[in-house]
Amino acid sequence: MKNIFFIIGSVRSATTAVAKIFTNSTNSEIFIEQEPKLCIEARNLYKKAINKPMEVIKEVKERHIKSVIDRGLIYGDKNPNYLPFIPYIDNLWQPKFIFIVRDGRDVVRSMMDWHNISRGNIFGMREDEDGSKIISPEQDWWDYSRLRPNPDEFYFGQWRNMNRFEKCSWYWNEFNDQMLNYSSRLDKERWRLINVNTIKVSDFEAIFNFLGLRGFNLKKTEKIFASGINSPMDKAGVLKEFPDWLSWSDDQMKIFNKYAKDMMKKFGYY
Repeated sequence: MKNIFFIIGSVRSATTAVAKIFTNSTNSEIFIEQEPKLCIEARNLYKKAINKPMEVIKEVKERHIKSVIDRGLIYGDKNPNYLPFIPYIDNLWQPKFIFIVRDGRDVVRSMMDWHNISRGNIFGMREDEDGSKIISPEQDWWDYSRLRPNPDEFYFGQWRNMNRFEKCSWYWNEFNDQMLNYSSRLDKERWRLINVNTIKVSDFEAIFNFLGLRGFNLKKTEKIFASGINSPMDKAGVLKEFPDWLSWSDDQMKIFNKYAKDMMKKFGYY
């Protein structure tokens, strides 16, 4: 359907800012992680531990989508947890997709900062490190939703011994590997990839047109794109603490490349 779209990208990839840009349209209702957020369901699906995923996503989204469509508006929603549900979303509604990618070095830096601010916790559950008091998904469903290696994967046995920087590097690579895999199976006319490191503000007009959105405003788009929405400063009033990748040590860069070098090349960052 041309009047439904989903925005999907890894955490800390400016997906919220992009969604905010689309909210300026005059013929849509755009949601940012609309309830229910599917944190537990998405991770369980990634772990191949959920029954009837098509029914799960249909029950969660159909009523919300119908409510917007019945008012003659375009429905949009941004949520990284839609990643493993992509085939089922596509089967049910044939929507359009906006996939978002950001330089993995910037994402890892942001994830490292996010762990340290008051609203953040990155890979701090019992499955990640000894001594954690977070035992069940319900205690921190957002952190549970972040991908970890499954038991049949290479890094599963090493996960607890990997430091948080390594885990964040692995996560960025894995999320985008999954995203590219799913997008390759979709009708090429129904999805676009936004690289937030290279896109120009004026390019969003073409994305508006692709989605059927009206009311593109260049000045409003510039303001949102430059505002640092959902940054540590925006959310918690704190400055960045973890160094930008230009200041990373040789060892840090070596570690990052161990997990993400090939994916960085795929997106043209190397």
